[in-house]
Amino acid sequence: MSIDNKRYYGLMLCTLMLYVIPVGAIEVTVATGINDDPPYVYGDEKISIERPGVTIEILKLIEKRTQVKFNILKQPWARVVQNVKTGKLDGGFHFSYKDERKAFVAYPIEQGQSLPDPNYSISNRSYSLYKLKGAPLQWTGESIVKASEEPILIGVIRGGSITDNIRKRGHQLLEVDRDAQLVQLLLAKRIDALVGLDNMIDAEIRALDTSKRMTVEKATPAVVSKPYYIAFSKQFYRDNPDLAWEIWKVIDLIRMSGELADIFNRYTESQQYTVVEPQY
Repeated sequence: MSIDNKRYYGLMLCTLMLYVIPVGAIEVTVATGINDDPPYVYGDEKISIERPGVTIEILKLIEKRTQVKFNILKQPWARVVQNVKTGKLDGGFHFSYKDERKAFVAYPIEQGQSLPDPNYSISNRSYSLYKLKGAPLQWTGESIVKASEEPILIGVIRGGSITDNIRKRGHQLLEVDRDAQLVQLLLAKRIDALVGLDNMIDAEIRALDTSKRMTVEKATPAVVSKPYYIAFSKQFYRDNPDLAWEIWKVIDLIRMSGELADIFNRYTESQQYTVVEPQY
């Protein structure tokens, strides 16, 4: 039996054992950002009931297989990060790994390891740079350069993991809460470019009128790509380490069983969201 098969059946056994534990439901309060996040979370201020998204369906599967009951909120992302840091939230999604967050965010890091195990992630995502066609700006794959010596102003989502990355490159930042704001700032030429998550910015640009959509250019390669997780506050993890790992292990089981791929396919094959390279 291969290592992956042994791991799969081991996780299956652990999950089945959860059904016979006579424990009352444990409420876990988590939050995600306010922006529409296809195909992971649909809806801005409120999560869509008819079409909640991949991550919400994963959380519902976790509820069926554990004693957890999720209370899911939507907040501006910077507030999600702050509330996880202070323990006002038990956890949040979707968190990428940052060394600076390790002091207050509990990631699925196995004993003896220093980084989270990607097997427990929900997805791999990319940040890309978007600019207006013809703008005197270029992403080389290593740096953002401008024809003139003027400072480069980059729009980003407040509290996003990319902010420090861009700031360390010496660029000025304009931080906002909504992806739609970023796109409008770009169209109005109030920023030189924006850097955002592909799946979220692509959806905003596809919603534009054709004339506006054709003025936007997505630079390649991606600025950065990395796994994204459901992560917990240090306080929650300290009080409930076994529960946190049960949740992460069920996510791994959902992935290994093929259920995660099925959920993704159901959303990406629908007419409302199609995974294609944007034709800007």
